[in-house]
Amino acid sequence: MNINAVPISAYRHHGGFIFLSGQLAIDNNGIVVSDGIEVQTEIVLGNCDRLLREQGSNLSRVIKVTAWLSRKEDFAGFNSAYAAAFDKSSFPARSTVVSELLIERALVEIELVAIA
Repeated sequence: MNINAVPISAYRHHGGFIFLSGQLAIDNNGIVVSDGIEVQTEIVLGNCDRLLREQGSNLSRVIKVTAWLSRKEDFAGFNSAYAAAFDKSSFPARSTVVSELLIERALVEIELVAIA
């Protein structure tokens, strides 16, 4: 599947919030850039932060995260990389689910809601 052909917006604003669509660790060609869960999580959250900063926000303003992992055994590595990206005094609310992802080799997908 070519992720670039999917009819979605990377984000939408509404009522003082920014809603980011699910983000993956992919390059401009829709190819997954790494095989490790920690690296993929860092890339995804870095991409989320970049998109939020383009809209005048950042990861410190995130209030809700939904994460999908393709493998249950990756949770510890994901959780470690995730914790490093956020302020320890105020983690966002989060749901984490294990599910097959649409893009081959994708280990994590993250969507979030942030204050604009």
